[in-house]
Parts: sequence; structure tokens; C-alpha cells
Amino acid sequence: APSTAALASSNRPPWVTDTSFADKFDPTKTTTTTMKVQQLPQAAPPPPVYIPNPSPTAPPATSPALITPSPAPHVPVARGVVQKAERFAASNRTPLCGFCNSIIRGPFLVALGRSWHPEEFNCHYCHKSLADVSFVEEQNNVYCENCYKEFFAPTCARCNTKIMGEVMHALRQTWHTTCFVCAACGKPFGNSLFHMEDGEPYCEKDFVALFSTKCHGCDFPVEAGDKFIEALGYTWHDTCFVCAVCHVNLEGQPFYSKKDKPLCKKHAHAINV
Repeated sequence: APSTAALASSNRPPWVTDTSFADKFDPTKTTTTTMKVQQLPQAAPPPPVYIPNPSPTAPPATSPALITPSPAPHVPVARGVVQKAERFAASNRTPLCGFCNSIIRGPFLVALGRSWHPEEFNCHYCHKSLADVSFVEEQNNVYCENCYKEFFAPTCARCNTKIMGEVMHALRQTWHTTCFVCAACGKPFGNSLFHMEDGEPYCEKDFVALFSTKCHGCDFPVEAGDKFIEALGYTWHDTCFVCAVCHVNLEGQPFYSKKDKPLCKKHAHAINV
């Protein structure tokens, strides 16, 4: 067994038993001891951004990333907004060019909230001057209308033409806002709800009128989740299946009928029905 002296020695603090302890922690000395710092978890990487092909001889490659996801079903998304630069004559004002970042000392253009040398505000792909023609901003670059239509503009699922301006995303396709319409009345849906029947979209009003089952008692639709009864060849809300004379509820009760109207036993032979 260890001696009492040995046990006492093992329980003594290190600065008592180690004669060099003070030298090891002298504040004027450096140490080679390193600490491993645990890295904080990184945030999820951002979704990949499509960058047009920088090659001057090849057109920008198309990519699914060009179609931005709709924030909600069939909500118009602002894309392909056509704009036009505004010309200004030379003046005492000396703005910086948005392209070369140099001072503009002559006439200049204003577009996208910045100023430009007229000769340096050009289509990102074909380099056509945009000084006096319409342009579209896309992927932080500017394009003439022709290049935007060819490389970026989505195609409408109905009229099969390119979409400039607001794009409607619905049924996994893109549409002009005026082309995504009710199959019955032909009115655009806008942000309204729609119903699908046999592959065609219908507005709420036309869907109810054309396809919903109506209660024979109140003539209102029997909607999903409603409790209903099938009787006399018709569909009834459970609260609407009542005696035509005294209006007692006949659900689960024996009943009679006259002129397609349900009657309780008491009024089975009623004349005025």
C-alpha cells in the first residue's frame, strides 16, 4: 500500500511539487501550446445562380434556373420589364459612368438608377447600343429586347409566344397573365383560386355551376366534407332531408314520398304537397 507521505505528496498542488512551475507560466515567455477552435457551422449555401456564357461567340446557355419559382400558385411574377434610358445633355453635373466608373463630361444616359456614357450602355450579348431602344434587365445585365426574347423570355403555354413583362406560373407551366383563363367563361384568373376538371382550369363560379353536386333541398352545393344523404334519386344535405310538411328531420327514419318530396309517416297521405 502507498505510504502516507506518498499520498500526501500526490494531493499537493503542482506549484508546490514542481519547482519549475513558475517558469512555465511566466507572462514574459511564449508557449507553443495551441488550442483547437471548433468552427461554427456554416449556413446553407445559396442556390446556384445562372451566369450567362461569357464567350463572345456563343449565346448564353439556357438553364432551369432562369425560371424563378412562383411564390404562390398562379401569382404573376414581374420579369422581362421593358425599360428605356433617358438622355441628358452635358451640364455642370459630372456623374460617374456605371460601366467604366469614369467621370462623364458630356451628354449622358440615366437608366437603372445610374448614369452611363451613351457609347457604353450596350446589350450584354450582341453589344447593340441601348441609348435609344428598349432594354430588359436580367441576371444583373442589360439586354436588347431581341436577345432577351431569344435567351431568357419564357414561352406561354397557351399562345406559344414569348412572354415579356408579367409571367404567370401555374400547372408547372408559364403563361401570359391574359392567357391563363377559365375554360368556361374565358376570364383571366389573376390571383383567384381555380379548380381543375378533365385537365381544364375553371373559376369558382363556373366549377360550381358545371360540376358540383347540388342539394335537392336547398339547391346549394354539397361540398367536400359535408354530410349528405342519397334518397329519391337525389343528393341532400343531412339537415335538408326533412318532411315537406312538418320539416322534421328524416335522417335514419322511415319516410314516404310524393312528387319527389319526402314525407314523414304522419303526413304520408298529405294532399297539399
